[in-house]
Formats: sequence, structure tokens, C-alpha cells
Amino acid sequence: MTNHEPGGRSPKPDLPAPDITSTSSPAPDPALRLSGAGQLLAVLPHLLGYRPERSIVVVALSLDPRGTLGRVVFTGRLDLPATPDLRVGLQPLRFAVQQAADGSSGPTLLAVFGHDLPTGPDGEVDRSALEGLLAASRGLADDTGCHVHDLVLVRDTNSGRQVRAVVADGEDVTRQEQCWCPAPSAPDVPAAADLVLSGRGVLPSRAAVAASVRRRDEEASRATDVALRLLHLAPGRLDEGRALRDLDACVHEGRTLDARQRAQVTVVLHDRWARDAVLARWLPDLPWAEGASVPGELVEASRDLRPWPTTTHQDGLEGLLTLASQVPRDLGGPLLTLGAMVAWTRGEGTVANEMCDLALEVDPGSQLAGLLRRALEVGLRPPREEPGRPSGRGAERPVGRRARGRSGGRPAA
Repeated sequence: MTNHEPGGRSPKPDLPAPDITSTSSPAPDPALRLSGAGQLLAVLPHLLGYRPERSIVVVALSLDPRGTLGRVVFTGRLDLPATPDLRVGLQPLRFAVQQAADGSSGPTLLAVFGHDLPTGPDGEVDRSALEGLLAASRGLADDTGCHVHDLVLVRDTNSGRQVRAVVADGEDVTRQEQCWCPAPSAPDVPAAADLVLSGRGVLPSRAAVAASVRRRDEEASRATDVALRLLHLAPGRLDEGRALRDLDACVHEGRTLDARQRAQVTVVLHDRWARDAVLARWLPDLPWAEGASVPGELVEASRDLRPWPTTTHQDGLEGLLTLASQVPRDLGGPLLTLGAMVAWTRGEGTVANEMCDLALEVDPGSQLAGLLRRALEVGLRPPREEPGRPSGRGAERPVGRRARGRSGGRPAA
């Protein structure tokens, strides 16, 4: 599964601007048994990582051509547009939905959820907003060769969350039959518990995701800065292999690094070749380019790095975020870019967007972060290694001499 959120962030992290979120993970998520749109709605916060508000969420399900079971292949969210006319509101998701449909072996069904649509004076959903969402959903389905299977309105009330079906099981629900009823809660859906056990937690809001990515530990950052200055005075103490092993222990074992270790990791990762070597080891499932090469000494230094965890990838991301919060802000770009790449390939679209945006704030010239931003904006799914082809081969071909060009303003050491 994947969650997709293209688009830029607000300059105020606690007030996110209209954006989009998408999902497709190379690592298999736990097999989930869901019955109907109600249960799917109950697990949406676990797929997105937070509770959606004033949003449109689109879920694409690939139907097994030999049976009646569907598989979730895409989850996308975008903010409600400012206007009640929602007819063009789903167009930013078109490319991502098309890509999901093209990769499906059977028919692709869409489940659309409208959270907190505008209301009229009587407190009911504004008719033009409802008709606009219905038209936009059908337009998206027509453009991508999909079918609208469910369209559900969602609202929060004093007595709990309620839902109202507009399209159910592919059939329109007449206005006379449409009514608000209680929504299934996550504790009543076994699949929600499975997602929690797999590490998919739920934050209270989109802003909470931004705050988690942008957190700072200024005391630790100052200590790292002092260690960086000392390393600048004695650059011969830099041990690339040891630094990369410390980074590996941080993401795989949750090890806390001291100021000296953080300084060494920071300096090493400001070398573009070092970042390439790390990514090739962390993400061997990506089809690395034939012509890619990494200097021989970095091939050796990174040889012990383990592939990124599959079932506990959120723990590794948490370790990277903690590490990024403990180094000077203007030097955290490489850590954030690496984290954004991992989050993108593991279906954590919301976190990938936030880490990518912060990386570009820290280092606007980062080419990798810029390319990833474009991929996120259109909901591009990570490429996959062809079966039977050796992965990460670029990291195994040493070249003669380390290139002198540095990206991202590497600290002197």
C-alpha cells in the first residue's frame, strides 16, 4: 500500500496548505481483511499516518480478475479546495491513480471519502459541493479507466463520527435512501489492530506530522556543533567506515549517538558519493543505473550497511528524524533527504513530503531533494528492480579516485 501527498507545504508548518498524499510500498504490508467502505474508512488514518480533516481521500483497489477480492494499491489525500465547486478537485491525483490502474491485473475500483464537506444554513452538506464531488469522482474514474465503487461523506458530531453513502457497491443511493449513520470505529475492525502491530501509528492531524519532522533538540545540536569544530581542527580523525556503521546502528537498533559520532556522520553524509553508497545499501530493491559508480573506499566503508528494515521501517525513520534534530539545522539536509527517499519507497508519502520540504529549506540546491519533490508532486511510484537482476550494482564498481566535487556544502574536516 502507498499513501500519496504531492504538493508543497505551508510556510507555517502548523497550518498545512492544500496538498496531496500517496501510498505504494515495496515491502509487503500485512494482509488485511476488510469488508466494505466502512471498515476501509476505519483504517484510513493508519494508512495516511494521521486523522484526515476537511479532506478528500481516494483509495484505489485492484480487483482480482479471477475472484471478488480487491487489493488496496493506492491511497491519496488532498485538502478540500476553498471553493464549494469540487468538480476539478481530484485532478492532482490523476497521474497517481492512472499509474495504479495501469499496474493492476484486473479492474480498478475507487472508493472516495469526502471529509467535512461545506454545509448550508440547515447544517446539511451543501448540494453543489456534493454534486461537484460526485462529478469529480466520476471524471477521475473515466479519465483513468476506473470505476467509482463507493462515495461516502464523513462528518464528526458530538455523538461521534458519522457516514452517509452516496454511491455504494457501484450503485447510486437515492436521496431518499441517503442518511447519516455511525461510522465503524477502529477498535471494531481487526485490520486496524494489524496495522498498529506493523508499526503504522496515527497522529491527531496533518500538522502533527509536520511538527514531528521539524522537531529540534537544540542542546544536542550545540554539542554536535562543538564536535564539528573540533573535527575541523583534526580532520585526520574522520573515520568514514565507523561513521556509517554508527548510522546503521542508529536506524536498525535505535542506538543513541554521542556528539562526536553525530559530527562524524554529518561530515561523511555531506559527500554525495557517501549518500549514494548509503542509498544503494539501504534500498537494494531500486533499479540503480548501470553507469552509477561509487569510489572504492566508500564501497568498502559501506559494505556492512544493512538493507532498510521492511517490517519496522517506521522505527528507522524515527531514528533518522531524531538524529536530524540533533545536528545544526543548516547541516541536516543530507539526513532529511535520505529519510525522504526511504519514506517514499516505503509508502510513507506524508512523511516523505515533510522531510523533502524541510531538506529543500535547509539546502535549496539539493538535486536529489528537488527530483524527489517532483516525483511526490505527481504521485510517482518508486521504480522496482527487475526480477532476477542483481540489485545495487552501481555501489560495487569502484572508480579510481574520489571525485572532489561536494554537494550540499560539506563541512570542512
